[in-house]
Amino acid sequence: MYWALILLLVSAVFANQAIIDEVNTKQNLWVAGPSKFDSWSEDEIRGMLNPMITKTEVQETLQAVSVPSAYDFYEKYTTCNAGVMDQAKCGSCWAFGTATSTSTRYCKIHNTQMKLSPQDLVSCDIEGNMGCNGGQPRLACDYVELHGIVTNDCYPYTSGGGDSGSCKSKCTGTKDKTWKLYKDKFFSCSGFESESAIQKAIYDDGPVCGTMTVYQDFMSYKGGVYKHTTGEELGGHAITIVGWGEDNGTKYWRVQNSWGPSWGEEGFFRIVRGENNCGIDSGATAGIPK
Repeated sequence: MYWALILLLVSAVFANQAIIDEVNTKQNLWVAGPSKFDSWSEDEIRGMLNPMITKTEVQETLQAVSVPSAYDFYEKYTTCNAGVMDQAKCGSCWAFGTATSTSTRYCKIHNTQMKLSPQDLVSCDIEGNMGCNGGQPRLACDYVELHGIVTNDCYPYTSGGGDSGSCKSKCTGTKDKTWKLYKDKFFSCSGFESESAIQKAIYDDGPVCGTMTVYQDFMSYKGGVYKHTTGEELGGHAITIVGWGEDNGTKYWRVQNSWGPSWGEEGFFRIVRGENNCGIDSGATAGIPK
């Protein structure tokens, strides 16, 4: 058994290196390299991703949108950056994307850093969502609107090992004992299904929870503007889109991930914008805080 595991790990490392070499040879938009996922099995990676997020088509809009050519929410609202979290071995990206986008939008209005609890959603939002087995950001947004959400200090993240946990009725953390402080603070959830609609939503109200398809090459992303190059599809993923820009003529989104600060560009990545690469230009959601 031990040697079988060693052989699987070695073969995975060689497979990852082949993908890295192909990416770095084929194109120059982005750079691939070793990552923490090199030691993960394919089942572990797929388990971290989201089977409930599927590909969607961009809905074109005829409405002209006036936004700057480049914008980064965290550059303008530095107080609102509460850091990159790590979902670990739990398919809870939908909860992190929803909690992060809602936190930043609250901060924009109140000029107070906020870190809302993904664990609250993972354990308690079970009306359509499935904890570590995946979920839909729109359903999570609806849950926040109906039931509220607590801070991360009140309900810290404990599902990194893959256990969704049971829903709590009082704070488990030590720093914040106010339960459901933000109940009824969010009065609407909206969807954004085109590049221009996502830009306007971010510029007007703050980051949105986006969705995308993850391929094998994305796991090895180190920096640059990602564009799917090689490797098979692994699953769906929810992320937080925080801005956009252009690099040597290539338009991109700037995106906050939930794989910890050691992955990518200090926990962030850039991805080609305007081509619906990996479905990134469609399927975003966000709530508007009161």
